[in-house]
Amino acid sequence: MKIARSTRRFLGVMTVAATVLLAFSLCATSAAYAQTKSLVYVNSNNFADGQNSVQGFSIDASGNLTALPGSPYMTSGTGVGPGNMTDAQWDSDQEVIVNKAKTLLFAVNGHTNTIAVFNINADGSLTPVAGSPFPSGGQDPASLGLKDNAFGPGVSLLTVVNKNSDPLQSGGVPNYATFSVSASGTLTQIGTPLDMPAGSSPAQAMVRIDKAVQFIAVEFMNNTVTSYKYNSAGVLSMVSQSIPPVTNPTPLGGVLHPKLKVAYVALPIERQVAVYKFDGPGNLTWVGSVANQGVAVCWLAINAAGTKLYAAETPSSTITVYDTTHPGTPTQIQRFTVSGTAGQPAHMHLDPSGQFLYVVDRLGVLHVLNVDASGMLSETHATTNLNLPVGTVPLGVAVLQK
Repeated sequence: MKIARSTRRFLGVMTVAATVLLAFSLCATSAAYAQTKSLVYVNSNNFADGQNSVQGFSIDASGNLTALPGSPYMTSGTGVGPGNMTDAQWDSDQEVIVNKAKTLLFAVNGHTNTIAVFNINADGSLTPVAGSPFPSGGQDPASLGLKDNAFGPGVSLLTVVNKNSDPLQSGGVPNYATFSVSASGTLTQIGTPLDMPAGSSPAQAMVRIDKAVQFIAVEFMNNTVTSYKYNSAGVLSMVSQSIPPVTNPTPLGGVLHPKLKVAYVALPIERQVAVYKFDGPGNLTWVGSVANQGVAVCWLAINAAGTKLYAAETPSSTITVYDTTHPGTPTQIQRFTVSGTAGQPAHMHLDPSGQFLYVVDRLGVLHVLNVDASGMLSETHATTNLNLPVGTVPLGVAVLQK
């Protein structure tokens, strides 16, 4: 069959056009894929002199981890190690956090009393900001709470919990120090830190995600849960304080409900999870508590919908899943044992998709747990060895999608 020259020319042009469009489509798809990357970061808490670091991994669609280029990223500081006490120096949460814009990462150097700040690059790798690390305003920084854009666009407010429980440092008292954070990541201390009683070993600062400029503190050895507010300059004052009405309160890890004015707090000695509500000004009200079957429930995480709560019980190698559809009365739906011999699950964070729960194990590994549509856990991935020196307890995990 013969085809006219003009028809052949038309078909040729259309073929070229289709090829170009296909190539453009593929490039656009690749670009979109490249711009959406799930990342996980762990503070190694290496206590060898000057060897602390943040380890970074990319996450594929199946939850598999690949070390990011240049990882681990040195913090130019030292983590907090073992000593002549129990493990209060490791009893904290939010040791590594990222800002809402996903451009900055903050990590504690517990023994050298500094905060490392990194730029998060397009590929997820980290680069220290100029001047990092910055003095923390006290001894043994252990938890970080960030209020994005608290002072206007591009200037945020960082609260540092200086735990003062490092067994290799003496003197001083615990405190809460506040800092302004520039868009480039520079920290500038605000006023004088707010001191806590000696030996109170505060554990965590949970910054409210609504418009209120407040945070709720879990004060481990002070037996208190306390709310604080910032004034317009970022200076702190107390709003409300509660001692959980149980025999041995000793609150440890906590998490705020993502949609409601509700806080969950772990009570490890009592083997309970406490429920608080709070009002706009930050006044706390005890709602009640629910039983936990594990040994020493310590760390909590919650999904983005606020319908599932996860509690890690480090000594019993378990994670308990609660249904929080009724937020004041969590209901246990699963008790899951992590893989490995005598695993020690601690800090946890869900990925943005809600399909995976990343769990830092005190034995120096990272678990990737599958989360099904009902919130239940399983573990099909091998653990990732963080290759830390013997005796090192990794502290904190942050997950983001960039």
